[in-house]
Amino acid sequence: MLLLLTTKEWLTGLRTYTLPAALLIMILLMGIAFARTHHQAAQTMRARQTANLHFRQQWEQLQTGDPHSAAHFGTYIFKPVSLLSSFDNGMEHFTGSSLRIEAHQQHSMATPALRVADTYLRFGALTPANVLLLFLPLLIIFACYNSYLQEKSTGTLKLLLIQGSTQTHIIRSKVKYQLTAINGILLVSLLMYLPLLFISDLYTTTISTYMRLLLLILIYAIYVSIFVLLAVAVSAFARNARQSLLLLTGIWLCWNIMVPRLGAGIAAEQYPLPSRYWLQEKIEKAIKTGIDGHSSREQRQQQVIDATLQQYHAESIEQLPVNLNAILMQASEDYTQMVYDTYAAKTDSIIQAQNTFNSYLAFIDPYMAVHSISMDLCGTGYLQQQHFYKAASAYRNDFIRRLNHLLATASQQEDAQQVAATTAFYRTMPAFQYTPPELGFVLQHQWPMIAALLAWLIISICLLQIITHYASVE
Repeated sequence: MLLLLTTKEWLTGLRTYTLPAALLIMILLMGIAFARTHHQAAQTMRARQTANLHFRQQWEQLQTGDPHSAAHFGTYIFKPVSLLSSFDNGMEHFTGSSLRIEAHQQHSMATPALRVADTYLRFGALTPANVLLLFLPLLIIFACYNSYLQEKSTGTLKLLLIQGSTQTHIIRSKVKYQLTAINGILLVSLLMYLPLLFISDLYTTTISTYMRLLLLILIYAIYVSIFVLLAVAVSAFARNARQSLLLLTGIWLCWNIMVPRLGAGIAAEQYPLPSRYWLQEKIEKAIKTGIDGHSSREQRQQQVIDATLQQYHAESIEQLPVNLNAILMQASEDYTQMVYDTYAAKTDSIIQAQNTFNSYLAFIDPYMAVHSISMDLCGTGYLQQQHFYKAASAYRNDFIRRLNHLLATASQQEDAQQVAATTAFYRTMPAFQYTPPELGFVLQHQWPMIAALLAWLIISICLLQIITHYASVE
């Protein structure tokens, strides 16, 4: 009987063109979104690769022979574009993508200018991820809100019951059909475009990339299945089609629009971030007077001088076999980095508190769970941004340390202008290479969101089971 009822659902879907129409809409939406984001990501990737190559060549052909001047000249490094950013560009429009490397200055990531900010704030960018997160649930709602109620309103429900079927069989056949059809539409619309990513020569693909892709498909399949189960449950519970549609669109509005925006606002109120001006003022004061406020720059310099004299068993600066100025500059760099790391850790702890608050909200809103997992799997979330910034900062520190070390090898009598650094030396400076975090690292940080999503799947199944027993015939 269940097979017969499921076959009836498939025939109805094909006869009324509901299924082909839904498939066509999704293919069109995904095609438009994919073409747009893939074109933008490819353009950005080419621009960053060109910029990286240009600044590297500029550095290797540097004519100044003074390492300290070279450190002030500096260079730039650019964040590589993730292959899966064509699917979900996450925070890419709002986070920095390049870092200026320069002596004495700890630059933050340069942020690109926002375009059409009002559109972004209200709707977000049109990406394949947003099509699946925002538009596919609407399609599910319109396909399922009347699925059980239609049987009641047309009188076919009683006929089916008279012929030996049960309410459980009828609802299960509808769930089976909708789950298969919606997940089939999801799979077809993804498989039509995602393989195109792998024919591009701009990106390097690894096993981890394929694993991330499989997990993305699985995560979105769970997400749309939750909507299907809830939509059929509401259809069996509601008194009429109008009530069912209102309930389901209300759920979509709360999950996809209201809770994410209210959650972000409440988290920002509960855990406010310091202003950039306040932070910079604190950092400058800490560098000048010490993090504890009791070790001034002059005191720290004297400690370095004493330690250097003791290390080389010298009684005066003139007897040192190394350039003391270079050692002082490196000590200053190390202390400045420590100050920046201290305040960056404080700021990061506030952002982590905001993210933790939002992870709790994922237990009342599966959209937030899927959104967060999707961004991190695509390498466009906060986790990857922090990972890149730490790698870029480590490279910057090593870059400046190598130049200061060359300067320090000169005798104390030589000043910075007398220490020769050739282009051969500049070529020995390693180029910046970034390795994204491993998949296990991402999943380790996303387990609360994964738990929330699985919890919603279980809740939806249980809710449907309960409502199936109390679904009305009249």
